[in-house]
Amino acid sequence: MISNSYSFPLIVFILGSSYFFWRYVKLQGSAVQKLPMVFSKQTSWIWGHEPEIFQHQASEMYVKWAESFGLVYRVKAALFQFDIVIVGDDSAAQHILQNSDSYGKAPAFLRMISRLLGKGVVWAEGEVHRYQRRQLAPAFTSRAVEAMTDDIFFCVDKMTQNLRSTLRGANTIVDIVPVMSACTLDILGRVGFGHDFEGGESTEAKAINTAWHQDVVMSRTFAGFLAPILITVFPWITRLPIPAFRDGVMRQIVHKLAGKLLIDNSKNMDGNDILSILLNVSEEECQLTTIELLDNITTFFVAGHETTAVTIDFILLRLARNPSMQDKLRREVRTVASLDYNSIVELEYLNAIVKEGLRLHPVGPPTERIAAHDDVIPLSQAIHTGSGEMISSLTIKAGQVFRIPWILLNVNKQIWGNNGDEFLPERWIKPGGIPSTDKLPHGPWGGVSSFGDGPRSCLGFRLGVLELKIVVAALVRSFEFKCTEAKITQHVSPTLQPFADGKAASMPLYVSLAPEL
Repeated sequence: MISNSYSFPLIVFILGSSYFFWRYVKLQGSAVQKLPMVFSKQTSWIWGHEPEIFQHQASEMYVKWAESFGLVYRVKAALFQFDIVIVGDDSAAQHILQNSDSYGKAPAFLRMISRLLGKGVVWAEGEVHRYQRRQLAPAFTSRAVEAMTDDIFFCVDKMTQNLRSTLRGANTIVDIVPVMSACTLDILGRVGFGHDFEGGESTEAKAINTAWHQDVVMSRTFAGFLAPILITVFPWITRLPIPAFRDGVMRQIVHKLAGKLLIDNSKNMDGNDILSILLNVSEEECQLTTIELLDNITTFFVAGHETTAVTIDFILLRLARNPSMQDKLRREVRTVASLDYNSIVELEYLNAIVKEGLRLHPVGPPTERIAAHDDVIPLSQAIHTGSGEMISSLTIKAGQVFRIPWILLNVNKQIWGNNGDEFLPERWIKPGGIPSTDKLPHGPWGGVSSFGDGPRSCLGFRLGVLELKIVVAALVRSFEFKCTEAKITQHVSPTLQPFADGKAASMPLYVSLAPEL
């Protein structure tokens, strides 16, 4: 009989040996083990490469490692999980994203999403996802988005008036982040369900912004680093009565507001807002249930609020760093007597500015997908393994985790050239400035990966692009932006966020009335 003093270590040894034997068997026949593994002195035996990724700027290490190890390589996952394959190869990324049923999102991620956003289109998988997306599509057509233009201009005009009233002298330092966040929240309130958030001053707006800021700050702490890892390894942890895992504040607020609107106006929903459009789906169609409707309005808010605001922040920073580009854009915008939908979509340089901003600052975190079954993934370029073998496709086993950093697809120098990481709007205008379209990242808009690809690409990309163009055009038309001495860095927290001298969600810029040109 084995004594009690040895039983626990023996059990641990047996379980550990069984686990590693299972891993060995599981990986047989997979080419993943032939992929380059990132070598770094900072790699942790327990946390893998995750701390190094977390400590640096958003996706910085993915780009750096790709220069050394190629566009498809491995990193060590935390807590002894299987290695994660980082994908920057366009053909491989497209295959994974287009085949969403074969490469689903992690179950742990879906559990967290259901608590924070509800069971909307981001949470849904398979046939449920296809059904919800079909029902939501009428609210995001080109015609539907064009009809929202007046509401967008109304909110932007209010924002520019408020900004003008805060200026004191030639160069007033303004933290752009809360200004843009309030503006996009106003826009989404009006186009989402006809609600006025009062320029960020309403009780609900303040609650949303406070909760979001807490999430941003928490995401950069050790707890923020640890939480997604623990959720992945121990999915049941989300069921514990921990405040961080309760229903999201934004979900509660939006459900309450939109739910009240449904009760008060169920017979008179004839506006251009998204809620009205969805409620007026023909009776021949199967309408979304009330809870599905409210969860998708919440999803739309979270996906469209901070993401659009942050993209504007970084576009303004790029223009502040490039005064000649800012002047060129201002001249173009001022050739139009008054801004409206038709004039906005025709402005060539504005379009190029927005594309570059989206290309270099994709706001979503890298997406993770898990293979549901064995597969062979195509590669646009063969991979040279350490053993000297050339791999032209990647044979993988079920359960393999893939991570696709959007920035890798957007700055790949083999496609974009040696200046792929530079902000050059002219590349979208001059002949030969961009590669042929078959080599560009796939996605719903403009050859950038930032809106995703395939059946799960961003449904509201048209609205997002229109918002970006209107806000940037209106701001540059009236104001001039210059850099301050603050050091601006960018981190995923939980979406891309600017940090000024370490301060979360902050981007101070000098702002003054724009000069006559």
